[in-house]
Amino acid sequence: MNFVQHTINNFTKEIKASPVKRAIMPLVILLLGLMARVWWIRTIPTDQLYDFDAYFRIAENIYLGKGFTYEGHPIAFQGMFYSWSLGILFKMFGTASVALAKWINIVYSLLTLVLVWRIVLKMTQSSERSDGLALTSMAVASFLPSHIAYCNATGTETLMALLLALLIWVQASDLNAKFKYPLLGVLTGICALTKPFYMAFPVIIAICEWMKEKDLKLTLLRGFIVYIIMAAVIAPWTIRNYNAFGRFIPVSYNSGFNLYINNNPNNVHGGWMSFDDLYKTPEIEAIIEEHLEGGNKSIKLASDIEVDLKPHAVNWITNNPMEFAKLGLIRVHSTYFNGAWDVDAWTMNKLAEKPSNLTAKEIERNRNTFRAVNDILLGILSGFSLMFIIVGIPAVIKSVFSFKKTLDPGIGIMFMHLAFPSLVFFVYEGQPRYNHSLLFIMIMVFVISVDQVVSLYSLKSE
Repeated sequence: MNFVQHTINNFTKEIKASPVKRAIMPLVILLLGLMARVWWIRTIPTDQLYDFDAYFRIAENIYLGKGFTYEGHPIAFQGMFYSWSLGILFKMFGTASVALAKWINIVYSLLTLVLVWRIVLKMTQSSERSDGLALTSMAVASFLPSHIAYCNATGTETLMALLLALLIWVQASDLNAKFKYPLLGVLTGICALTKPFYMAFPVIIAICEWMKEKDLKLTLLRGFIVYIIMAAVIAPWTIRNYNAFGRFIPVSYNSGFNLYINNNPNNVHGGWMSFDDLYKTPEIEAIIEEHLEGGNKSIKLASDIEVDLKPHAVNWITNNPMEFAKLGLIRVHSTYFNGAWDVDAWTMNKLAEKPSNLTAKEIERNRNTFRAVNDILLGILSGFSLMFIIVGIPAVIKSVFSFKKTLDPGIGIMFMHLAFPSLVFFVYEGQPRYNHSLLFIMIMVFVISVDQVVSLYSLKSE
């Protein structure tokens, strides 16, 4: 470990001593990251399946002037911002294609790398190894297989990572409060339009402020500003939903449906279930038949089914708290500790059909090797992040319920950005795909934590 610290120290000193190296190194990492992503989208074939196909088709309809529709009907099954923004970009470029969507993902991913570098520089500014830690975090994020591979999929993953990186960057910045908190409101609103559960995030921002400032009046004011601006950002879409579906739907209408799918007597894995396997009383079966019109209507267009299914989910959770807790634990495990099978499923699912000089056995061996590396990397990042959360829980609780004890802003921000979505996964649904937008945070936790462990080890060795 002394060798690791010595290497980092020497690397940092070289960068600080040479302004040219300090300017060039991030550009080199960015260029290599770009090359890796371009190689992946041009070399690795994949079909856009399920949600990925729906996101693209909605964006394509926007480009064609058909509005935010799916199969000829208005839709709000999921967050709207990815498909809407992609459709707008299609209009700007004058074409709609999966290839263009992938190039846009590359831009999102590269911008996220830059923000990771800047965030770590800010959070570790008091450390003499700040430059080395920031560049290390950027490099790990640049070459992490999942970050590269998801540029191949037309989903929310790369955009959401960018939005969260922007949100954290602004949270950690010294921007004037007159601009900072309205901007956080705008970013939170966009996050909520992408992933609706972020509508609750103003509370998380307020908690971060409280742990840092210990000024209750200021905390409530800033949290209120973020909430009001967020609500204003969401409002036009909420009005559209009311006009389209005749009821109050802030962003999407799948929460109650997902809650029941993932929390019912027949669910043993905490994830998605087919209607054939779903627990159905005669009443529930009648609900499904009515809303899906006997199987003739897509679940994505059944805007009111959540209203009827959500009470059944809440009833089961209330009456079976231990079984719900078991499913929640399984969901968290599925998201962080069940390997990276999502990369195979969503970003390279046609690779086996690609012509190759290799034998089928060699191709399969190479895929399994890649999967093993990806699984190990995810396991390391998840393990460090879990320990970061577990170790941090007492300090966070003490800070939240104390009028005097503050918490380092960087630690509080990373803790809350990991804990909040993990709690959502615990309640609703878990799969490895959902960890993607949090990977860069897990990388920052890993790099900063390893640096602290190395420092402690070195101090004890002297």
